[in-house]
Order: sequence, then structure tokens, then C-alpha cells
Amino acid sequence: MSRKVKIGLGLAAIVGGTVMGAIGFYLSFGNLSQAGHTVFGFSVADAPYFAVGVDVAIVTCLVLDLFMACIRTSWPLLRFLAHGMTAASIYFNAAAHGAITENWDKAASHGLMPVLFVIGVEAGRRILVHQAALPADHDVIPGHRWVLATGQTWRIFREMKLWDVGYSVAMSRQRERAIFNAWNEYKAELAADKLAEGSEEALARLPKKLRPFGLTVDEALALPDRMAREELRRKQESEKRARQLELDRERAEHQAEKERLAHRKEMAALKADLTATEGVAGAQARGAVAEAEARAEAQARAASSLSEAMESREAAEAKQRAAEAEAKAAEAEARAAEADAAKMTALATTETEKAKALDAIHRAAEAEAKAAEAQQRAAEAREATAQILRRAVEAEDFAELTQRQRRVRIVARMLLAAGDREVTNQEIADAIGVKSPGTASEHRTEAVALIKGGYPEYDPDVPSREA
Repeated sequence: MSRKVKIGLGLAAIVGGTVMGAIGFYLSFGNLSQAGHTVFGFSVADAPYFAVGVDVAIVTCLVLDLFMACIRTSWPLLRFLAHGMTAASIYFNAAAHGAITENWDKAASHGLMPVLFVIGVEAGRRILVHQAALPADHDVIPGHRWVLATGQTWRIFREMKLWDVGYSVAMSRQRERAIFNAWNEYKAELAADKLAEGSEEALARLPKKLRPFGLTVDEALALPDRMAREELRRKQESEKRARQLELDRERAEHQAEKERLAHRKEMAALKADLTATEGVAGAQARGAVAEAEARAEAQARAASSLSEAMESREAAEAKQRAAEAEAKAAEAEARAAEADAAKMTALATTETEKAKALDAIHRAAEAEAKAAEAQQRAAEAREATAQILRRAVEAEDFAELTQRQRRVRIVARMLLAAGDREVTNQEIADAIGVKSPGTASEHRTEAVALIKGGYPEYDPDVPSREA
């Protein structure tokens, strides 16, 4: 439809709606004024205000609803109130000329214009919501769903209110859970009937099994591949979380060991200081005792020599012994000096040990930085591989591959993800949903050939998106 036709239809709708609204308000004003005075007991002066209040309330609620939709804070209560006021206006208009049950034709004719006005406003509201892409109606449960599926709709409503989510989110969650449960039931049925998941008889059951959830035949037949991809993705994410947890645990142990080494270094430094201090104090004490003993001995010998000199003529010998005593005192002083020198040596040794400890800490920090850098490089390599695999999966989804081609690529990604670990045929059979180990071995052979050909960077069966 051309733009001119759209503009013409829009102008016609606006003009018609304006005329219809003006006529409706004019007739409604007269009927409500009369009903307000004759039926509801308002005075002649107050009856027109009653009529204006009812009609203005309808328009105000509808305009407020549109305004709140424009600012993306829709409040459904305003629409319900507008519709309630419209129903009241219809009743007031119909009751203006007698009992409704006795005058059905008059009641219908007087209530027609308010109904047409509200329908016109609702049509304009839908146009506004559609053109402006407003979310006003997106998170409201449609009324027909309550009629068609009351129980399921109640569960969706309960989830919306309990977890504060919109209708679209709650509906998507409910549908995904239902499809997942149906898939598990389907696999249980195949196991009970001893059917392989990829067989034609098994696939023929899927469309009927998934029809209640709105899936087309193609979507139902593609569900096994989708579930296999989801299972592989969940497995890869679980392994990634496990590796991250192990890395965090190793980091915590490394930090604890680092703190223990720092504590040991501090204790060793304190013990060295204590030993040096005790050595210096002991040397000083021994020097003082030796000096005191030497002086006492010298004094005793001097006194003895003096006494002997007074008693005999051997004065020269006494002087000689006094000289010897002085020599011993000098020797004691020398030993005290040696003790001071030993103290200075101990202090120098402590400083040397501290310097060695600081050097060891520096080397440990450098080793830790190198280990962190190696871990970062390994993480970047794993992330690059994961991105390549994700792009390969997206390219496979874009290309219309056969089911066997998809299974071969699932096996190829398993082999790439395993690295040096040997992947058994039973693991491959469980991943792609086959029973025969021979079939799994065939898929392995094709997957190895695909990897040697450059997969996932190059896939001969998937056209390039850049072409």
C-alpha cells in the first residue's frame, strides 16, 4: 500500500472519529443531564456537571493510558476504569428514558454512541502502540488466554507477580520448561520402546509430541540437534566453571603459602635480632666479670706483695707481680673490646640476612607475575578457541546441513575440546544419540578428517558468509 493511501485512510479515520465522538458527547450530554435530574436526583443546575464529569472521566482515563504508554510506564487499571466508566455511561444513557428492561430499543440506541467512541479510541491506541513500538500491551496477559488455558495462564500470572517479570518473559520460560519436559518424556518413551533417537520411527513421533507447544514440523525435527548443542554448551560451561574454581582454589592456596612464608621470614628476623642481642649482652657481662676478677686479683696480689715487701726484702718481686696484675687488667679490657666487636659483627650479619630475605621475596614476586602471565595467555587461547567453535556452530545453523553432517561436527568439537585426552566411542555415541559403537567410530573418522581439513576455521560444507 502506498504512502498516500495510508495518509488518506488515516485522515478519514481521524475525521470520522472526531465526528463520531462529537455526536456521541453531544447526545450523551443531553441524556445524562436529563437522567441526572429525573432519575438520579440531581438538581437542574447540577445535572449538566454530572454529565460532563462522566464523559470527561472516560476521555481522561483513555488519554492518561496513552500518555503512560508513551513514557513506557503502562498501567492497565486506567483502561479498566475507562471501560467501567463507559459501561456506567451506557447505563445512564439507557436509563434516561425509563426502565431498561421495558425499553430495550431505546436502551440500545442510547448506549450505542459511547460504545462506538471507546472502540474508536482503542483502535487509535493500537495504531499508536504499533507505530511507536511501545511495550504497553506486551507484558499484559491477553484475555483469550484465560479462556483457552486457565490453569497454565494462572501459573504464568503467578510467576509474573512473584518474580516481577513481564508476560513475554514468563511465557518464554514456561514454554521452554514445557518443551524440555516433553523432550525428556520423549527420550524415556524411546528408551522404553528400544528405539534410537536418530531413527526415522523416532523422529516421526516428534511433531505430534511437540504440537501442543506451537512448534512446526521442521522445528520439531530439528529439536534433537538443538538439544545436543545445548547439552554440549552446558557441558562446556560446566567444565569452564570447574576450571575457574580450580584456578581460584590454587590462587587462594598460593596466597596462603605466601603469607606463611612472610610470617616465617619475620620470625626468622626476630630470632636473629634476639640471638645477636643475647650474644652482645653475654659478651659484655663476661668482659665485666673478667675485668672485675682481674682487678681483684691484681689488688690482692699487690697487697700480698706489699706485705711481703714489708716483711722481707723482696720488694722488687712484689712490683713485678703488680705489673703482671696490671697486664691482666689490660687483657680483660681487650676482651671487652673484642665483645663489642662481636656485637657489631652480629648486627652486620642480621642486616645481611634481611637483605637476603628481601631478595627472596623479590624473586618470588617475579615468579608469581610470570605464572599469572602464563595463565592469562592460556585463558586467552581457550577463549579464542571457544569463539572459533561458536562461530562454527553459527555457520552450521546458517547452512542447511544434514543430520549426519551436524553429528560429525558435534564429534569434531568434542575432539577439539578434549585436547590430549582420549575420547571413547561410547562418549561419542552418548553425545550424538546413537547406539552402535561402529557408527560412533565412523563419525570419529569423518570428524578427524574434517579437523585435518582446517575445521573449524574452514568447513567445506558451510558457505562463507562473506561471499
